[in-house]
Amino acid sequence: MKRLQVDELYAILDAVGIAVIVLEVGDDGIPRYIAINKRSREMAKLPENGWFRKSALELFGGSTGERALAVQKDVVRSAKETTYEINLPAISGTRYIRNTMTPVFDQAGRLTHLVGSMEDLTSERERDAALELTRIAKEKAEEANKAKERFLANMSHEIRTPMNGILGICELLRETNLDHEQSLFASTIFNSANALLEIINEVLDYSQITADKVSLRNEPFSLRVLVEDIAVLLSAKTAYKGLDFRVNYPEGVSSTFIGDVNKVRQVLLNLIGNAIKFTEEGHVSVTVSHDHGRQTGPLRFQVSDTGCGIEKSKLRSIFSAFEQAGGSPKAVSEGTGLGLAISQALVERMGGEISVDSTPGEGSTFIVSLDLTAQASTGDISTAVKETPSPDRLATGITHEAVFSETTDLKGLNGLRILVAEDNLTNQLIVEKMLNKSGVDLKFAANGALALEAYLASEYDLILMDLSMPVMGGLEATQRIRKHEKDTGRAPCKIIALTANAQKSDIKACTENGMNGFLSKPFRKHELITCLSSLD
Repeated sequence: MKRLQVDELYAILDAVGIAVIVLEVGDDGIPRYIAINKRSREMAKLPENGWFRKSALELFGGSTGERALAVQKDVVRSAKETTYEINLPAISGTRYIRNTMTPVFDQAGRLTHLVGSMEDLTSERERDAALELTRIAKEKAEEANKAKERFLANMSHEIRTPMNGILGICELLRETNLDHEQSLFASTIFNSANALLEIINEVLDYSQITADKVSLRNEPFSLRVLVEDIAVLLSAKTAYKGLDFRVNYPEGVSSTFIGDVNKVRQVLLNLIGNAIKFTEEGHVSVTVSHDHGRQTGPLRFQVSDTGCGIEKSKLRSIFSAFEQAGGSPKAVSEGTGLGLAISQALVERMGGEISVDSTPGEGSTFIVSLDLTAQASTGDISTAVKETPSPDRLATGITHEAVFSETTDLKGLNGLRILVAEDNLTNQLIVEKMLNKSGVDLKFAANGALALEAYLASEYDLILMDLSMPVMGGLEATQRIRKHEKDTGRAPCKIIALTANAQKSDIKACTENGMNGFLSKPFRKHELITCLSSLD
């Protein structure tokens, strides 16, 4: 058999797909390179010549060469296969190389050579670094989101608490004997506070949407009743401005659909409210249609007006946050510019689309297409709309009826023993004045600890529990009350959260901790009374 020459061996090494190096161990014990194949030279960025019989220190120099030579000499001393890594500086950045060095012995058992294979870890290291940076960025983003949620929750609570004082006292003031000017002032305060509350709610809604924390509650509801209720609700505004309000809901269109009634209501209220705000004369119309043959968005709402219209240059941006839809200076000064952004986000969350067609000076038409399933009515669900409360207002079994009779509902509260856990003196005053004609027996506690003491010392039919209080919060107080009832067999006392904490997470926490209902501040007198009257 022909014996391969050295040059032929080198040619074979160059043909090998992996990076291979061969070092010869001299009499001085220092390994020197006698073969570096093409793949190895490319990896280490070495020239084709100039490396033969050089040591790692002579070839690479500096700390890199010192470390490589030290590892190679250790392999010679131990006579065992060793894997190590070296970092090679490069123009594009550091290259990370992993070497596996294997000793080779002659027939006499003397170590004569080292054969190594090299693996470029640069891409793997860069990928790991990118993954680590992604992980860190994700953690930072999550921390930022949590910080934003905490900020919004705190700001919501801090704003809603004085807002409850403003609206509550103003509502009580309007029930007193006022002359015309005083009544005008009180109404102005009340309306301004309501406008401010609407802005607060829009900001909170938008923050929930951007955090992707909006969930859908799909169930059968009467779309016809919903549209009729909205028409009644907004007819006062159109009448005040002298506008013709038209509703077109053909008899041939189904009345019952499956979807999230609250989200549909919010979208329609935003669109129709905008149409009224930006229209000074003419009409506002709402048209409902349903085309079974349409593949996408068979259910359509068309909200049209004869208002100021929207400039063509603004049509693409009006669905962006904080952008105004109208073109008149008066309209631009009103609102947050979040209504259309919220509407678009809710429509897309429901799998639909929203579009607009507008001519400046002639009006606008917004079209919402939704893929909601029509359902044949199997009974009277006309009250489905009214009995589905908005989650930031009422929850956990409490219903909010549109019709309120103070005389009837107040009589139903006569004799109730109610403990109010509330640290804010203004809010204590509001609850006391709102219920002073109801015949209820009210007791107040300035924090959760005092409320717990009062509960243990006496019997109550109901506890109105604030969540954020000094010493002990409402959730902890409720937990202790429920534990006492479980341990002693005492009949459960109904507990209603009466709080400025209006996030969905707050509602969930109240339910999980054993509360029977939730009413967020600021609340109206009729909402409080209806809430209490609805509990069996």
